[in-house]
Amino acid sequence: MYPDRFLNILKFIFKWECVFKKGKHGNYDHVIWENEEGDPGGVTKWGIDQRSHPDLDIKNLTQEQATEIYYNEYWLKYGCNVMLEKLGEVYFNCCVNCGAGRAKKILAKSEDAEKFMDNQEAFYRGLVESKPAFSKFLKGWLNRTSDLRKFINTLK
Repeated sequence: MYPDRFLNILKFIFKWECVFKKGKHGNYDHVIWENEEGDPGGVTKWGIDQRSHPDLDIKNLTQEQATEIYYNEYWLKYGCNVMLEKLGEVYFNCCVNCGAGRAKKILAKSEDAEKFMDNQEAFYRGLVESKPAFSKFLKGWLNRTSDLRKFINTLK
């Protein structure tokens, strides 16, 4: 039902957006909801937050529901599907992680996927500089961007 390109980047999104709990066989195979202190999104599961979806039961959100939300409300809505490969993927990731408004501003200053990620990292650093309370998230944001660079290099 969903295109391979979308499903491929969605695996990356789930890797970074999900909190896993150990299952009965010792594997981290059970996605749980979280409510990270200082995260303005509130209760989150599969990377889908309560603030953006106030009428949705986030705590009981399924992977299938999250996939549908990402496909319709991010991938298609923001035109990631018609962007060049790599640029569409990094833009999608930024829409999820920073919001579509911020992603659009970063895109306006970026000629390609690599420059986009440079600009996204600069945004994170500037955000922490202006709002030191977000400093606890900086390492994770930069690690995610670093991992995204590796992921993008595997694409055509």
